[in-house]
Amino acid sequence: MNKNLPKLTAVFAAVLLLLEVAPTAAQTLGDFSPGKGGPKSLERPQFDNKNVFIDDFAVHYQVYSEKSASKKGGSGLYGKVMGAAKASLAVGLDISEETLQNITDKVYADFVSDLKSKGFNVMNADAAKNTDYYKNYKFSTNLKMTPSASVEGAITVHPQNVGFFYNEKGSGINTTKLSKELNDAAVVRVDLHVAFVETRGSNKSGVGANVVAKTNLVLSDKNTIAHFIVGRNKIGGSPLAEYQGILKKDLDIDGVIKEEKITNYVDSDYDNWGTSTAFGTVYSAKNKASSKAAIVPADADKYQKGVELAIDTFLKHHVEEFKSKFYK
Repeated sequence: MNKNLPKLTAVFAAVLLLLEVAPTAAQTLGDFSPGKGGPKSLERPQFDNKNVFIDDFAVHYQVYSEKSASKKGGSGLYGKVMGAAKASLAVGLDISEETLQNITDKVYADFVSDLKSKGFNVMNADAAKNTDYYKNYKFSTNLKMTPSASVEGAITVHPQNVGFFYNEKGSGINTTKLSKELNDAAVVRVDLHVAFVETRGSNKSGVGANVVAKTNLVLSDKNTIAHFIVGRNKIGGSPLAEYQGILKKDLDIDGVIKEEKITNYVDSDYDNWGTSTAFGTVYSAKNKASSKAAIVPADADKYQKGVELAIDTFLKHHVEEFKSKFYK
């Protein structure tokens, strides 16, 4: 029997213990720069009624981006010609629908929990089902994932087993009426946009077409908003109070996907010299086109933790701001 075996076994057990208790690396965010948008209330009312109705809560996840750039061909001086060039680039994110749904369910539950911890009463759907505001709406507790209407290449996800009213005709939104019908309850709509790539096309190089995609996972400053409406003025119909929580700049979600440039460049074909024939010099150039596709890998666990952290940070800040501004 090997005399060193007990010692080796003890060392091995110690290593296993360390592996079990060692904390995993926490997800981190870039600089959080919140902002306030929209109209400013003329007064600063202090409401006693802390009822809140969540009219909508949607997370829009960018999972795909496709762009093209073109350079026109044509003739130049002395018969020189250049062919047309076109470059296309498609970039997809390797993430599952299950992960996107899990995130949405979790951040919604956290949002409701935060509202309650700050003294708000979150009303359920039954409180609004008989209002005139929703008389032409349908209701569902399991809204399906759909292509986003606000961001190309994104999927809109709602929390499941909750319940939201929706209008298939896409009528306008005026939640002051709903708030009035709910005895001046605060009506909130939340739209969150998570992006992973920015793709741009260019033909400024003079010769050829170029498309560049820059990957970076962020809670986007474009269209992300937590919008609170309270009441309705008798004259004019404006809200008694309004708060719009936004981002001044993208909130980076670090350590989830590789930040890199993905490019597709097509060099234009051109003919400066031509070909001599019995009928003179003939110039010709071919039209060129190229398509490229790339998949950006993402660790599902890191993606989920990072996106949840970014959304929770955004929402908790603006719930606190809304409360401190309008409630006793």
